[in-house]
Amino acid sequence: MNNAAPSSSNAPLDATAAGSPESRSGAGATSAHGTATRRLDGERIRSRLAAVCRDWQIEVVDTTGSTNLDLLARLREDPSCAPVVRAAMHQSAGRGQRGRAWQSLPGDSLTFSLAYVMSGGPAQLAGLSLATGVAVVEGLSDLPVSAPQALGLKWPNDVLLRGGKLAGILIETVPAGPGRIGVVIGIGVNLRHAGDVATRIDSAAVHSATTAAHGTAPPAVPATPPAALESVLPDPDMSSVLVALIQRLASMLARFDAQRFDAFREDWEAMHAYGGSSIRVIEHGRDVLHGVALGVDSQGCLRVATTEGERTIASGEVSVRLLDTSTAAALPGTQGGR
Repeated sequence: MNNAAPSSSNAPLDATAAGSPESRSGAGATSAHGTATRRLDGERIRSRLAAVCRDWQIEVVDTTGSTNLDLLARLREDPSCAPVVRAAMHQSAGRGQRGRAWQSLPGDSLTFSLAYVMSGGPAQLAGLSLATGVAVVEGLSDLPVSAPQALGLKWPNDVLLRGGKLAGILIETVPAGPGRIGVVIGIGVNLRHAGDVATRIDSAAVHSATTAAHGTAPPAVPATPPAALESVLPDPDMSSVLVALIQRLASMLARFDAQRFDAFREDWEAMHAYGGSSIRVIEHGRDVLHGVALGVDSQGCLRVATTEGERTIASGEVSVRLLDTSTAAALPGTQGGR
């Protein structure tokens, strides 16, 4: 537990184990960050999670570099510390997939990480990011959103709302002893001001394009336009969103540890936003395959129908986008239409 003085940039607003005595000051108070709905209330979060996450540590901090890095360091030092949830109002070095910065402002997005130790090794974690996506969609659907059917999943790590990117998932691992592996799941959810997020993404894209033009990086992959939860849930309460997600994630992790991805495959395919659509598969900034998105296999690899037969795509340096068939360049294996 972090016992730094309140003046520290990494000072906890309220960081204790679920169900334990805690300070009344800090996270729940209205401050310069905005109203109570735009703050993380550590006391209320722990109270509502006490039954589901009885032995978990639930930490809420004002500012940190990266909640994922915080928990990775914790697991390396002591794997027995897990399960831990660490949420931050602001992450100065928040990260997305492939080392990208997560674009967020305090109060406009929910950013948190979860540390958990599972049986097995890296091979047994196949499909975990997809199962996490299922849990995120289920958690958001538990809230009084006006259009739960508008939520969907984009392989392998994104949660969509009406086609826009609502949330991203980053999973990292560390060894945790014989037959055990430590998992840190980082999640960022856009709550408000999708237009502001788009502006920051556009700025980052200009920088990436300039870098690529100078030959120091591969061509930039077009960003999926952002979405925000406020479009289906006016003034979303940050603490309530976190509680809903953790409740579903806790259940998912226990089930995944016992049954692996097969237990989630059918649900993921039902939530697959691009299922049956023509897609581009992009690697290192360049199209490598066009086809029709089918589903996923037992390892969470994407199945794509092409004119040359079915292909499976593993995650890594690969991105998927919808294909504009009117302007698609001819590629081996191209299959247009639906």
